[in-house]
Amino acid sequence: MFHRVMEWIRTNQGKALLLAAIPVVLVLIDSRTAGSSVTASRTTASHTGHWSPYVVGLGIGILSCLSFVISNRPIGVSTAYAQTSGLMGRVVVGSRIEEMPYYRTVKPEIGWEWMLAVGVLIGGCISAFLSGDFRFETAPPLWVREFGSGVAWRWFGSGIGGFLLGVGSRWAGGCTSGHGISGTLQLVASSWLAVVCFFVGGVATAFMLY
Repeated sequence: MFHRVMEWIRTNQGKALLLAAIPVVLVLIDSRTAGSSVTASRTTASHTGHWSPYVVGLGIGILSCLSFVISNRPIGVSTAYAQTSGLMGRVVVGSRIEEMPYYRTVKPEIGWEWMLAVGVLIGGCISAFLSGDFRFETAPPLWVREFGSGVAWRWFGSGIGGFLLGVGSRWAGGCTSGHGISGTLQLVASSWLAVVCFFVGGVATAFMLY
């Protein structure tokens, strides 16, 4: 019976993902509704609702399992940025980009990781809409309070931070999703070490900046 179910999932990946996503979305919506009764002391103008971290964590775990079962791939998005740089390089130097040692391994193409990054963006927008937090802003309130409302400085800081994150994820061989989710659930020692470094670096940087 189990083998028949697995075979059906592999041959009907789209339907399987849809069936798996429906209960997760319903649980998240229900959790958000229950969590909307946050006390006034915890509710701010910029955060009108919140998602339960336990339910979201459960949803990520289910998604990770489905990713391995259906596609035999781990969840990870940092490779998408490397692929994007390769695609941009192909526009400039043509097929010579594929002769580089790195891009012989990481093909500059729109693949699994690239589409996952797009899905994360879309999912974030949907979550923000459901939470009532969706809005456009040039800088978050905490940044404005500490560094002012200058847009140029904000974009400069974001660019430098993004560059460092990109370099770090390539050096580490993964990001917070590749190591923090997919690697740790497989009990990979290097991923657990990477997660410790993520937290130490993030906390230290937050204290230095804010």
